[in-house]
Amino acid sequence: MSASPTRKSGWAIIFIAIFFISPLKVIAAKEPVIRVLIGEENKARFRADASKSIFVQGISSKQRPIKSINIIYADGTATYSINNNLNSWFELPENFNLIIKNNDDRGIWYKNRRYAGELRVFLNDQKLQIINYLKLEKYLKSVVGSEMPKEFPLAALQAQAIAARTYALKLLGKNEVFDIHSTQASQVYLGLEAETAKINRAVRSTSSLALFYENKLIEAVFHSSSGGRTENSGQVWKYQLPYLRSVIDYDQNSTKYRWSKKISSSELDKIFSDIGGLNSIQIKRKSNSDRVLVIKLYGPRGTRNISGKNLRKNLKLLSNKFDVSLKFNHINLDNKLVENSALKPLPPIPTDYFLLVNGYGAGHGVGMSQWGAKAMAERGANFRKILRHFYTGVQIKSY
Repeated sequence: MSASPTRKSGWAIIFIAIFFISPLKVIAAKEPVIRVLIGEENKARFRADASKSIFVQGISSKQRPIKSINIIYADGTATYSINNNLNSWFELPENFNLIIKNNDDRGIWYKNRRYAGELRVFLNDQKLQIINYLKLEKYLKSVVGSEMPKEFPLAALQAQAIAARTYALKLLGKNEVFDIHSTQASQVYLGLEAETAKINRAVRSTSSLALFYENKLIEAVFHSSSGGRTENSGQVWKYQLPYLRSVIDYDQNSTKYRWSKKISSSELDKIFSDIGGLNSIQIKRKSNSDRVLVIKLYGPRGTRNISGKNLRKNLKLLSNKFDVSLKFNHINLDNKLVENSALKPLPPIPTDYFLLVNGYGAGHGVGMSQWGAKAMAERGANFRKILRHFYTGVQIKSY
């Protein structure tokens, strides 16, 4: 028996509703969970906010609501105490894996910061490892506020959100234990304190958007300020990627556009102890964007070449776009004659000197310049124009 036209229409409406509405629900349900390494130490404390409780799974057969938990690892044993009762300590099993969570939007306190989602604590390489599990978009609301000043224009914050989302997506699942660091080793993540209404808007308004090159997620690296021109990736890392090419930057108003640093002779003796200190220094090769690639060091006990990247690390410089010179500290020569009118002997060549470094920009200089994004946004550019300027030939679309 065939269905009536009315019944057919009803089934068609149901089919259309399922086809068009369900995929949206499926997409929302598939928002990735990211695992962020937020701590590695021998002792840790976690607590609820105000009168709320945290729930800890792994210290008893049932999930326990408590106010706080202290964990210490020492002499091969992990112990814990709860609710600030430091007179009662209990031993954790050898392969413990604690899960700490709550139902409070104010998050879980760890050290002096609050974190959304759940925290997992376990032992890895003789250290307590603390991993924050949370949804990607919630994570991004903190990252954008941690990486870029909240006062920057909305378009710059939106560009940062998309770059950070792409960077995180590229790392998902690459590591067995965690996906990403909470420091500059990956991208800075400071928990709930970094969120603001403006930053949340930037993340929400770009939800699911990421950067692609030939339909593959890109390495969406970024930095603070390039000092006038960004760098080719091949000059900093092993490979030249087609979308990470040197472009003009508009970061002249950056607080770190120009900088200088003095390093004393005593510090140089320690840093370059293998060659006995530093007598002279010579830049041998620079990139097209004026970043130091190779520099030669001359010391009392020999010479050696060093990369600009390694010199930046050794001297703790803001970037490897710099010039260097050795300077002697001022010597006050007294021209008075002695009683027998004989001239005073000339002073010895001074050993008290310093290395003066005059530099530009901050960071590796590859990809998006955050201060450059700010300047472009202030001139009216939207986030798409900003991203396409700093990442050559990319597509901006949902992942």
